Amino acid sequence: MTAGDLKHLITLQRPEGYTLSADGQRKLQYVVAAHVYASMADVSSRDFYAAQAYNAADTVTFGIRWRDDIQSTWRVKHGKNTYEILEVNHLGYKRDFIHLKCRRVQGEVVS
Repeated sequence: MTAGDLKHLITLQRPEGYTLSADGQRKLQYVVAAHVYASMADVSSRDFYAAQAYNAADTVTFGIRWRDDIQSTWRVKHGKNTYEILEVNHLGYKRDFIHLKCRRVQGEVVS
């Protein structure tokens, strides 16, 4: 991956506490951790067949510059879609790029 591949602006969000919905249910609240540029790619066909159990059609990989604070409890927003992070791949800990394998969250669309 090169710096020229980083052309999609995404928002990294981390969980921070709970709020109560109108019907009294607890809902996890997220806050913005950072806005970063990322590359974006669909999963490979091999990953698609291996991951059919979690609907790989809505699975993408974001590539971003190295950050040591990202956790799998965070989520990614891109455009009107929200993605949960399934895997954080540090690419051999070379400290240059990270791949975030993510799955689109159904029913959560940003206006």
